[in-house]
Amino acid sequence: MSERSEVSNAEVRMTNSQSHIRSSSVVIHSVLLVLILLLLIDQSRFLFTYPVPDTGMWFGDESWTMLTARAFAATGVAHMPEAIGSSLAYSNGLINGSIWITGLLYGIPATFLALLASPVAIGRSMTMLLSIVTLLISIRASRLLTEDRIAVSLSVLALVSCDAFAFSSHSARFDTATGLATLAYLVFLWRLLERGKSTKPITSFAIVFLGVLSLAIYVHVPTLIALPALYALWRIDALRNWRCLLSALAGLLGGSMILVGAYWATTGSVDLLGHGYNQYYNVANSLPILHPFSWQVQKINTIDRAVQVWQVAWPLVLLMIIGVLFRIWKRHRFTASQVDWLMLSALTLVGWCAFEGPAVFYNIHILPVVAVCCAVTLGPLLQMRLTPILATIGMVAIAVLTIMRQESYGRVAQKITRENSLESFLESAHDSFILVDEPALNEVAYYERSHAGSNLHLMTKHFLLFGAENRSPAEILRDHNVRYLLLYSTVRWQSQLRPIADSFYTVIGERTGHLTDQARSYCDPRWDDIDTLRLYQSR
Repeated sequence: MSERSEVSNAEVRMTNSQSHIRSSSVVIHSVLLVLILLLLIDQSRFLFTYPVPDTGMWFGDESWTMLTARAFAATGVAHMPEAIGSSLAYSNGLINGSIWITGLLYGIPATFLALLASPVAIGRSMTMLLSIVTLLISIRASRLLTEDRIAVSLSVLALVSCDAFAFSSHSARFDTATGLATLAYLVFLWRLLERGKSTKPITSFAIVFLGVLSLAIYVHVPTLIALPALYALWRIDALRNWRCLLSALAGLLGGSMILVGAYWATTGSVDLLGHGYNQYYNVANSLPILHPFSWQVQKINTIDRAVQVWQVAWPLVLLMIIGVLFRIWKRHRFTASQVDWLMLSALTLVGWCAFEGPAVFYNIHILPVVAVCCAVTLGPLLQMRLTPILATIGMVAIAVLTIMRQESYGRVAQKITRENSLESFLESAHDSFILVDEPALNEVAYYERSHAGSNLHLMTKHFLLFGAENRSPAEILRDHNVRYLLLYSTVRWQSQLRPIADSFYTVIGERTGHLTDQARSYCDPRWDDIDTLRLYQSR
């Protein structure tokens, strides 16, 4: 009788203990979700100001991207009409100009909302929505790979705490869309592998067909997913089955025909790389895979890249390292399903290192995938009794520091954006082309559409780097009747057009202040350094 009583008491204690653990898990999970939400809300407060549009790490890229998307939505051709005298005024070629998905996704709102908001504001709003979708897919994928909800929440919170996530979600570029597409495609491949070895031809067709069509998102996506796609084909034995091989080739042909047909229908050509020296050649010539024996290139690609990733994504990297070391120490094995995901992720990382330069804005292409891997590796560690509580305390501290940093950076960005307001400054420019430096692109593009009475036409200075006319800059400006130049100078940087402006134009307006972040950082704004903005008129 006493033995039964002891067994019964032990069962009660075990039940109570399990109930306590579940209750603690729910509380911790809820705390982490609240922190994620708070971080996102705090970041959204500075959506249109931090980083300052068109300056800093992507000097002009945001407006260039949005102007291209707007033109694409209107004409079906990825070009920038404002890049007069440049190859960018025409198509960049099939490979870099087939942005059908992102071009329409960003371009349609930029077209119909042009009177309500600036191109960058519209683009950043779309990017923020895509960032949230990315987080939701990361959570879903992580929950399928591990049952530990705390590990999932910790990984997502670490991702949101990264500087890379903050400035990428505040960018009117296609980088977040690239990261989202890469993550979604890997989830698609992993789900196929979960069904076991399938030699159905339709599976091979889908893998290749969707991989080819990913070019319609951004040129970087196919390079990131190519190796995972080959791995998936190998895992389902498609490479040894002639029917599946033919289906894969059909997918390649079908996807290519759609892209080529759409490009030919809008441009009248099937030129792969475009004409002249353009964006494609500018980026492609610096790919790490093209310089395998260059120590300088590979040092930047490995050591410098690793340092940079740590600087902009250290919360996620730190959690990942801790999880991996614990698994090695305790010799915890991954499940077959987790191994497939980790292999797909590792191959994506290889493609990222081989086919993308170490630009800081490319990190978001891979970080959502790393966040899912982080959730997988952390699972066993969080089974220890006090680990979830300690990890939560640590992440609370990181979240607080992140919010404090965001508030500090956001205030700096707001001050610069406010002082760089140009509407009143542009009132003296009418009825002509105005060529501007990058920090003015977004606001002048908005002014051009929202103040139709001024009849002012924006022109970028891409002809300096991607020239399509065999003439001097002064001749291009004269022949296109560019009456106004809006040029900046800082203590560290000065517009390339200042010599021409000083020789052939007259200053009709000048402003000094904190106008750009080119000569200052957000952690050290150097308010004593003053920027200068000059409006020139042709003589």
